[in-house]
Amino acid sequence: MPHLDQRRAELLRRRLTGETFATLALELDYADPAEAAADFAQALTETEPLELPARQESDRLALDGLHSVVWDTATAGHLDAIDTALAISDARIRHLGLDAPARLEAAGPAVDPAGVTAAELDELLALIEELPI
Repeated sequence: MPHLDQRRAELLRRRLTGETFATLALELDYADPAEAAADFAQALTETEPLELPARQESDRLALDGLHSVVWDTATAGHLDAIDTALAISDARIRHLGLDAPARLEAAGPAVDPAGVTAAELDELLALIEELPI
């Protein structure tokens, strides 16, 4: 078995290339994928900060690994595992920015407010008054 620091360095290197925690646990002598994932998370906090894209990728991979660890138990109907899987999914959604509000843009041409005539303004106000509230 490699020295602890060497094992952790190998864990970081191989996980950042996309290897699964299941494979890493087996090949690097961790008790199970969850222990490998926990050591990976701890190693990230103890190492020099990664550049943003590398950190985002490592975070995504960590979430993927944690999700895979609980997936079988969750799909078997265990409520705690389902809650954990949903929490991991929520974290992934926030991490990827999928929960950001949709941007709305005007569909028509830009209108110069200074160029609106009194008749056009009256027409717009009449339309607004007709809207059901």
